[in-house]
Amino acid sequence: MASDELDDAAETSPMPDTGTSFSFPNASHDDEPPVTVKSLFHDPETQSVLNAPWPYSPSEPVLSNEPAAARFAFPGTNQAPKQSRRDKQVEDVISMLQGQFFLTHNETRSPLLTNKATGETLPYMDPVILDRVKGAYWRASSGSHQDVSYGVIKSAINNFVDGATPQSVLPVYGRAGVEFNTGRRALVLGESCLVFSPGLSSYEVLAGIPHVMPRESWAVDLPDNVGNIRPQSISILFDVTLLPKDSDLLIIAWMVMAWRSDSSPVLLELLGEANSELIDSQKMLKTIIDPASTLLESEFPNTIKQLDIRAQCHYLLSFHQVDTLSKNQQRGLLSITQGKTVEWRTKAKRSGVDLTVRCVCLLNSSESIVTYAPLSDATLSIELDDAGGGNPQNAVKDRSMAERTIIHGLLQVFGHVNQFWSHVENDRQFDRYGGLRDLCRIGVLVADALGRDTAEFWQQLDANQQSRRDYELEENPVAMAVKRLIDASEDGRIEATVKDWLVLLDGYRPEPDPSGAWPVTSRGLAAKFKQSRSLLATFGIQLVPLEKRGPYGRWRASCDASRQQ
Repeated sequence: MASDELDDAAETSPMPDTGTSFSFPNASHDDEPPVTVKSLFHDPETQSVLNAPWPYSPSEPVLSNEPAAARFAFPGTNQAPKQSRRDKQVEDVISMLQGQFFLTHNETRSPLLTNKATGETLPYMDPVILDRVKGAYWRASSGSHQDVSYGVIKSAINNFVDGATPQSVLPVYGRAGVEFNTGRRALVLGESCLVFSPGLSSYEVLAGIPHVMPRESWAVDLPDNVGNIRPQSISILFDVTLLPKDSDLLIIAWMVMAWRSDSSPVLLELLGEANSELIDSQKMLKTIIDPASTLLESEFPNTIKQLDIRAQCHYLLSFHQVDTLSKNQQRGLLSITQGKTVEWRTKAKRSGVDLTVRCVCLLNSSESIVTYAPLSDATLSIELDDAGGGNPQNAVKDRSMAERTIIHGLLQVFGHVNQFWSHVENDRQFDRYGGLRDLCRIGVLVADALGRDTAEFWQQLDANQQSRRDYELEENPVAMAVKRLIDASEDGRIEATVKDWLVLLDGYRPEPDPSGAWPVTSRGLAAKFKQSRSLLATFGIQLVPLEKRGPYGRWRASCDASRQQ
């Protein structure tokens, strides 16, 4: 891969409030923005954009509807200059633009057009806008069905952009966004958005919040009548799919996290045979979180640029039968989930407009394929082979009704997490879980929302992570040999020089060693010891240096059950 490609994250029932008024509480949000996009907030102009509230009611555009001839008439003239047909069309299109759109600038000050009624936001010369304006002009031409050229439309858009005052509001990308100065959350499920204020489980249904929807994403099927749906209704998900019930709190926590754009992103791996049941389970998750024209993609992008393009098509990237990923592909995937600025593409064409995209990722594979440490640290792997999931074929007859019930249940859980987030937000005990720290914060609240003991969440997490630790141990021959040696010792304690450790471990080294990872010198073994300490600690083994460095430096390995997870 070329190097330049690498340069390119109270109330218990959320019933909708459909009132027309929209007043915002005097709330503040003192948290720093996510690390992955923190650099965007150093610019004062960008900061003013971030502090603009939802929904946005723009002032009247600067451009005037007054005919051009009247605006430039000179005293004493009896007749305005006659407009050409093209000038008249440009003026008519500008008038249409003024009625339908307002100008928005994002973090990179790229010009975007936002639909006043729906909030849909696109780069100002996006083909979708050109086609819609062209169609609207044809329909509005008083029965004569006059056509207008793309050249005229582009001229009108340029004039509109040059003359209009950009509104100070930052569009949401994909399904989820946060208003940084108040902490309110928006879920973009269709033309209407659900807005959750901090500390509340209920939401308001609003239209017109500026958002950039990925090109292939569809509206979420969300009926107005929620009925007596309880949070526990989300458990239907585990009746109609093979998703394991003994990992339900982990999976629900991941689903909630997918709708929280400022949470630390987590990749979800579904592991098992790629049969129809696994495929249906993955499609169900995709349909609930981010329905789209394509629910599974069978080819993972080869380059980072190709992955950036796919991130503009889906909020939840869903890949099928991923057998292997290169380190560069994993780095690209991590950057997309953390958030990055990319150039908006229209099919294969470049637009000259930059957008910040942040996606969620889901894939299936026969075995875990994540090997890049920063991504592995933020990966949740779920086994589907013998997990005891539901019966996808016989559980329900009306699958669409099941989907709506699951969505309502998820919204109830999401509202509960939003209501009590302040209870876990600044609790530093979760930081020990690295890339899964926010998943754990969400997980304990999910258990509470479902009326279950939070200990159940920790039990599920420990069992899940034990499987991942077993994979990591298998890939670390030195750690494997140390564990075997300690397990075979009488008192679970060995102390020796590095030079002697080389001899002791030789009889316990795993065979074969195709990667050539086994050290042959004292220096190499000492380096491997340092790399293996944290992994061995998860198995209850302490590996610590005691004396001077070098081949005669001493290391002690001992079994410590109190630290075993």
